[in-house]
Amino acid sequence: MKVVILAGGGGTRLFPLSRTCFPKQFLKVGNEKSLLAQTVSRFLNIVKAEDILVVTNKEYVHHVKNELAICNAVNAHIILEPVGRNTAPAIALAALHATAQGDDPLLLVLAADHVIQNQANFIQAVQQAIPQAAAGKLVTFGIVPHAPETGYGY
Repeated sequence: MKVVILAGGGGTRLFPLSRTCFPKQFLKVGNEKSLLAQTVSRFLNIVKAEDILVVTNKEYVHHVKNELAICNAVNAHIILEPVGRNTAPAIALAALHATAQGDDPLLLVLAADHVIQNQANFIQAVQQAIPQAAAGKLVTFGIVPHAPETGYGY
């Protein structure tokens, strides 16, 4: 399994804490580590750092490198988007990179800016989903919305 972490967004929904030069995925929220570092660390017990792909843009590459060093995941791959075009193209870029090595890996695609309080339950859910995904099913994780929010697509 390859873990794809999307970390290229500008973090506009958390203004004024999040700024263009330092978006929310690099902020320390609810922890001593940044949201990106929390996301990377969450998976280092089930995949090697080499199986983590962080998709970002050139403006944030130095932040990503620093966060990967903090997590002892310097062997993770950093994929730079030539131009930010939202989620689907970023996932496509990561999928192309992951399959370039000749195999057809499962991809677990995550945002870099989620707070997950019960990490053990989340990891358990991911591990339970692997057989379904390996059987060709598309597995999604999420929360039930309480109100419409066009900024999140519903």
